[in-house]
Amino acid sequence: MEQPKNDVLRVKRLHVEFQTSHGMVHAVKDVSLEVKRGRIHALVGESGSGKSVTSLTIMNLLAGNGKVISGDVTLNEKSLLKLSGKEKRQLYGDRIGMIFQDPTAALDPLFTVEQLLLEGLRKHRKMSKKQAREVALESLRMMNLRDPELMKKKPYELSGGMCQRVMIAIAMSMKPDYLIADEPTTALDVTVQKQILEEIYQLSRKENLGVLFITHDLGVVAEIADDVSIMKDGEIVENGTVEEIFYHPQHSYTKKLLDAVL
Repeated sequence: MEQPKNDVLRVKRLHVEFQTSHGMVHAVKDVSLEVKRGRIHALVGESGSGKSVTSLTIMNLLAGNGKVISGDVTLNEKSLLKLSGKEKRQLYGDRIGMIFQDPTAALDPLFTVEQLLLEGLRKHRKMSKKQAREVALESLRMMNLRDPELMKKKPYELSGGMCQRVMIAIAMSMKPDYLIADEPTTALDVTVQKQILEEIYQLSRKENLGVLFITHDLGVVAEIADDVSIMKDGEIVENGTVEEIFYHPQHSYTKKLLDAVL
């Protein structure tokens, strides 16, 4: 089905709390942002600022002690927080994919790369095994993984960089409209990090992919982002284009982050 040209993933005044042994924690407070097709929106902040909680809420993956108190997440104005179980299974992985920070933890070590790639394609896209395998190989080639023998390997037999590429290939094989990337290059060496950032950037352009890129690294933001939200203590303190944030920061916290890297 052709999607509307004004298709936008929006977080609207989101408030998320967690019940802990130390009482209620207000993890996300009145957060609003939007991710547009063909653009990379960086969500930036220090550890514990609420970035990952925001992404997990978008993906309907909040832990059991977490609760959305108010606000909403919408895709083309349809609430993602009110979907039925069947609707969630159809939408996530299909229209919205996710790359986690630690691919070795996210990829099931009992399955081969081929099994991991084919599972979603056969389930969501109703492809034959042959069709799914062709799409899987093409997705790996997009990630510069061109050896067909890779399909036979299990995640623990691969390097961290290769595992991350496999995870991106799994997400992109479904042809999503949006990709949530939660610190996807933090654990990788500088050379592999640069390659994967370039691949994500090119995918956003070639596939008209909307990306929410979660990071604490303003150097990464400068390389690939179009739009930026700065997060501190569960709140968005500044929104803007990458040029506005870097050249005309308004909030003292944004200026502090920039001073640390410039």
